[in-house]
Amino acid sequence: MAENLLQHPITSHEEIIKLIPQKPPFVFVDTLFEYTSLTGVTGFTVPGDNILLDKNRLSESGLIEHMAQSMSLHRGYQGSLSGQRKPKTGFIGLIKTVEIFYQPKVGEKLKTYVEILHEIMNVTSVSARTENKMGEVIAISEMKTVTVE
Repeated sequence: MAENLLQHPITSHEEIIKLIPQKPPFVFVDTLFEYTSLTGVTGFTVPGDNILLDKNRLSESGLIEHMAQSMSLHRGYQGSLSGQRKPKTGFIGLIKTVEIFYQPKVGEKLKTYVEILHEIMNVTSVSARTENKMGEVIAISEMKTVTVE
């Protein structure tokens, strides 16, 4: 198991925004807890003004976007370590699988574990698992993301 390369979690909104290409109001991550070259752990507290809420719960689309942005945050931190000034833009190229077991309510804290499975040129296959604060799995996915220069 690779060692976490973060000295302490990144929780500053300004720092998170520097590490991802997305900008408010379309930001679905607020913490980077852990980073290794192939894995990351992110966090997100569902805000009451989120644009993808469905009756005070994060919609399925919001959960998928959170998982994709968790990968984006991992990539952005990786880029910052190598001196990149701004994060590369990426998008979901393919969702291979997604299962959503629970839609979190406003105020709930999520923790998402991402792992790079394969990488060929600018296409990355990644798995994500999102848990609630009790450690219960609320969503899992495997997707391919495409990074553009």
